[in-house]
Amino acid sequence: MRIQVFTQADAFYIPRILDLLCERRRDVVSIAIVPGELQPGHAGRYLRMMGVRDFSVQIANLALHRLGDLASRCMRLPRSFSVAGAARRAGVPCEHVARVNARGYLARLRERGVDLIVSIACPQKLGAELLALPAHGCINLHGALLPRYQGIFPSFWVLANGEASTGVTVHWMDESLDHGDVLLQRSVAIEPADTVHSLVLRSKVEVGRHLLVEAIDLVERGAAPREPMDLAVASYFSYPDDAAVRAFRARGRRFI
Repeated sequence: MRIQVFTQADAFYIPRILDLLCERRRDVVSIAIVPGELQPGHAGRYLRMMGVRDFSVQIANLALHRLGDLASRCMRLPRSFSVAGAARRAGVPCEHVARVNARGYLARLRERGVDLIVSIACPQKLGAELLALPAHGCINLHGALLPRYQGIFPSFWVLANGEASTGVTVHWMDESLDHGDVLLQRSVAIEPADTVHSLVLRSKVEVGRHLLVEAIDLVERGAAPREPMDLAVASYFSYPDDAAVRAFRARGRRFI
């Protein structure tokens, strides 16, 4: 099976997912980096949302991860510190793709003979032509128990709303965001001391990366489930506004 990954630039979480995926699945043929959240123009928005303390810690952590990424070019470290670094570590081609639905890019995927598309925080919706392209379909790893907490930053929203648990979902993709039949899900308890960072690490990274590999194995064997989402309990969340951040902090939560 020939696997194409769609993702975005990240230093903290996605490289760890890719390290395991590329170790367990030697049939990843390419990793596409699509323009996403980590862009200089978004810095002010994150500063307002996170506050000076958490934003400063995040910037320091990012600097350390970039040093780790530079060091990984000279020596083999225990893990990767960027998406490109994870691709380099696994010997998988990595490319920057501006628009995943562009006709020229679709033609390249056909030439590549892609059998399965795997989305890990891909910031663009897949159109009908792209969804129909791989023989085994398209799947996505989401950091919540779909159909609850569709949308962005689910680990923030479950903390802001005082949930006792969350989870991760691997689902079949369709033209709607975080929609389509469920393939696999796992629940994760939320701890009193959890921050957004710690919760993403324990859920989407530590649990989710293994769930994703399990899901791909099921797809390859033709044994992958398709459980329709119960849309009666669906909820969708977008970028947090000031009121949501206040509710989040009122519960004693932090980003880092």
